[in-house]
Amino acid sequence: MEKLKDLYFNDKGFIFDPESGSIYSLNTTGAFVVKQLQKGATVSQIGQEFRKNFEVNGAKIEKDLQEFLDLLLSYGFLIRSPS
Repeated sequence: MEKLKDLYFNDKGFIFDPESGSIYSLNTTGAFVVKQLQKGATVSQIGQEFRKNFEVNGAKIEKDLQEFLDLLLSYGFLIRSPS
């Protein structure tokens, strides 16, 4: 289960990290994933919602989603809690 660090996120795709003072911007798909994480969705649920909202194949969704989650982890925005 992944949990987002306390960040400020707006509907335009901007993330503000109050700890560092840094501002980041996301594309539409990145913003979609972050919104899903904020709702408490699991990775599997995010993949399902992604398929409903975007025109991409299943294998590509899984690969891209994992890459994005890894990026969030590398920035310290995502905390992977033990299952």
